[in-house]
Amino acid sequence: MASTFSLSLTKWSLDLATKLIKADVRLHNVEAIKDDMAIIFVVNHFTRLETILLPYVINKHTGKEVWGLAAAELFKGKIGEFLKSTGTISTKDPDRDTIIIHSLLKGQHPWMIFPEGAMIKDKKVVDHRGEFQVYNDGQRRPPHTGAAVLALLAEYYRHKIQCLADRPGSEDLPRALKLFDLTAPEEVLSKRTVIIPVNITYFPMRSGENVLMRMANRVAQDLSPRAMEELSVEGTVISEETDIDISLGDPIDVREYLAAPEYAELMACGLNDFKALEEEPSSVFNNAARKLMQRYMREIYQLTTINFDHLFATIIRHQGTRAFTERMYRNRIFLCARQIRDLGYHRLHTILEKTHRALVYEDESPKFQNFMTLCLKEGVLLQDGEYFRKNLDAERIQAGFHDIRFKELTEVIANEIEPLGKLTEMIRQVARMPRFLLSKRIRDIFIEEDLRYFETDYARFYIAGETKGPDVGRPFLLKPMRIRAGVVLAHGYMAAPLEVRALAEYLYQQGYAVYAVRLRGHGTSPEDLALCEWEDWYESFNRGYAIIKSLTDNIILGGFSTGGCLALMGAARKRQKVQAVFSICAPLQVRNYSIRLVPSIVSLNSMLKKIGQSRDSWEYVVNEPENKHINYVRNPLTGVSELVAIMGKTESLLPEVQIPALIIQASKDSVVNPASGQLIFDRITSPCKELTLFERARHGIVNGEGREDIFARVHEFLKRAPGHGIGLRLTEDSPTEGAAHMDDEALAG
Repeated sequence: MASTFSLSLTKWSLDLATKLIKADVRLHNVEAIKDDMAIIFVVNHFTRLETILLPYVINKHTGKEVWGLAAAELFKGKIGEFLKSTGTISTKDPDRDTIIIHSLLKGQHPWMIFPEGAMIKDKKVVDHRGEFQVYNDGQRRPPHTGAAVLALLAEYYRHKIQCLADRPGSEDLPRALKLFDLTAPEEVLSKRTVIIPVNITYFPMRSGENVLMRMANRVAQDLSPRAMEELSVEGTVISEETDIDISLGDPIDVREYLAAPEYAELMACGLNDFKALEEEPSSVFNNAARKLMQRYMREIYQLTTINFDHLFATIIRHQGTRAFTERMYRNRIFLCARQIRDLGYHRLHTILEKTHRALVYEDESPKFQNFMTLCLKEGVLLQDGEYFRKNLDAERIQAGFHDIRFKELTEVIANEIEPLGKLTEMIRQVARMPRFLLSKRIRDIFIEEDLRYFETDYARFYIAGETKGPDVGRPFLLKPMRIRAGVVLAHGYMAAPLEVRALAEYLYQQGYAVYAVRLRGHGTSPEDLALCEWEDWYESFNRGYAIIKSLTDNIILGGFSTGGCLALMGAARKRQKVQAVFSICAPLQVRNYSIRLVPSIVSLNSMLKKIGQSRDSWEYVVNEPENKHINYVRNPLTGVSELVAIMGKTESLLPEVQIPALIIQASKDSVVNPASGQLIFDRITSPCKELTLFERARHGIVNGEGREDIFARVHEFLKRAPGHGIGLRLTEDSPTEGAAHMDDEALAG
C-alpha cells in the first residue's frame, strides 16, 4: 500500500513540476510541423516529466493540443482525471486504436507515443550487435511497433476513402464515412500521416536532493526507494541548472511504406474497398511496421544533443587500464568535440559548442570539474596524485534497473549515445589514441587555424604602401631537438610577431620551444585591428598555448607590453597548469592619460554612425612608433578602447597569479607608466615573484641596444623557476620522436 501511494505521489509531484520548472527548455526544428500533417510524435522516455513536458512545449510553440497514451494504472483518482482532461488515454482502453486512428484521419490532434513502452532508466537501448533492445519486466525486448501500426492503418484508411471518393455514385462511401464518424471525404483527404521522431536530452543529468523530494517528504514519510529514486532524478532535471533540448526530426511520410510491391494488391482501388476497411489489415502491415520502427528508433537517437558528459563518460568507458591526467582527458574531449563538429551529423550542446576550445586552453571549466567529481563520488575513477584510473574492480557495486540513475549515473550517460555507432567508435579511437599522435593532431589543428586566420586577414585588409610584408605578421614556432620547456610569447599592441623574434630566438638557443602568437588584428592593417576586441587577442594567445602544450607539460607564459597583460591573464586563469610567467613593460597605467577618454569617444562615434553622421566621427589617430617596420602608423580608437579594457581586466585578475612570476619594467618607459611594474608586483600573490627595473628611456626594450640584458634576465629567472630542469621531460603531450627547429617558413609549408 505504501509503495502504491508513493508512486502516485511521484506522479502528483511531476504534475506540480509544470509550475515549478526552471530548466532552460529549447525546442529545435519546430518548423517541421505543417498544417497538412496528421502527426504521431515518437519520443524517447527517460523520466515521467516527458508525458507533461512535450505536449506543453508543442502547444506553446504551435498552438496544437498533443494527446498521448499512458499506463493503465495511472488512471485512478485525480491523477486519472487530470490525464483524461489533457487528452491522454489508457494503453488498455478497448477503443484506443479507434480513437487514435479517427483523430489521425481528421488531423485533429497530434499524438505522442513512447515506442520504448516504459521509462528507460538505464538508457540502454541497444545490445552488443547494435540491435534495439530495451529493459522491461526483468528482460530485454525490442521496442513496440504500435506507433508504426497506427500510422500505417490511418494512412491505409485514408487511401481507401480516397479510392471510394474517386468512384462516382459509390454506395460504399457513406458507410465508410460513418465507420469513422466523418461527414465528408474532404475531412481526411487534405491530410497526410507522418511520424516525427523526437529526442529529449537533459544536461547535466544528475540526481540528488531537490525541491520535489522535500515537498514529497512533507506529505508522506514512507516514500519507497523507487519513488525516492525517481524524484531524485526528475526533480533535478527541472532545476535552473539543467538544459532540456527537445529535437524534432524530419517527418517520416508513412505512405512510402505502403508503396512497397508486397502491398500493391491490398492498396489497389477495387470493389472490395469497404470490405477491406472493415477487416482491419493490421497484421498484414507487421513487416512494414518493424521497418518503420527501426527507422524512427535510429532517428530518435540520431537527434541526441551531444554534450560534454557524453564525451567524458564514453572516453572513460574505453580508457582501459591506462592512467590519465586531467590534461589527457581535456585533450581527448576537445578532439572528440572538434571531430563531431566537423562531421556536422549531430547537434552539439550549446556549452560544448562554445567552450570545447577552453578545455584544451585549460582555463577554468566548471562542467569538467563537476563531472570529474561525479566520477570520483561514484567510484568510477580512482585518483592517484595527478593521475586517474578507471575502477576495474569486478566487485564494484552493480546497480539494478530502478536505482542505476541514483548509483551509476555515469554509466547511464555513456549509454545514451551508445546507439550512435559511428560516433562512439570515433570516441573509442580518440580514447585509445597514442599520446604522440593525439598531441600532433591537436598541434596541427591550431597551427593550421592560426596560419589560416593570418593569411585570410592579410589578404582581406592589405593596404598597399602601409601593410608590412607577411614575414612581419606571421606567427612562428621554434622547436629545439631537446625541449627544456615551452614558451607562449605575445607581442604588444599595434605590433606583430616580428617584435618578439629576437627574444624567441634567444630562448630557442637555450633549449626552449617558443610559439610567437599573432594577436588578431595585428600584422595586417589598422582597419583589421579596429574590428577586434581584447577577447580576440586572448583567444590568439590561447591558440599558442594549445600548440606549446602539445610539445611539453612545462609551460611558460610570456609577453611584451599588451602581450605581457595576456600572459598574466593566462597565468591567473590557468593557475597550476603553467610553471611560470614573465611580463615585460606590461601596462596597468600609461603615460598618456587621455586614452581613458577613448571609450567615450568610441561610444560617440557609434552613435554618429547610427544617425548617419559617420563623416563627423574620429576613428584613427597618428602613431609614431619606435619600430616603423613593424608597428602601425595609425591607431584605431576602438583598439585603444580595447587596450583600456584589457588593462582593467588584467588588474582585476592579478591576485589569482600564484605561480613564479617575473615582472620587468623600463624605468623611464616613454609609453607605459613605470609605476605599472610595481603595481603588478604588489597585486600578484605568488610566493615566488621578482621585479626588475632596467634603466631604459624607451618602451620597446626587447629590440635595439641592451636587449641582451633583458633576455638574460628572463633566462636567469626561468632557470630558477620550479620544474624547469634542463633535461627533457616526455609527457602525454610530448612527441617521442626527435623534434627539429621549425620556424615560420616551415609553418607556412
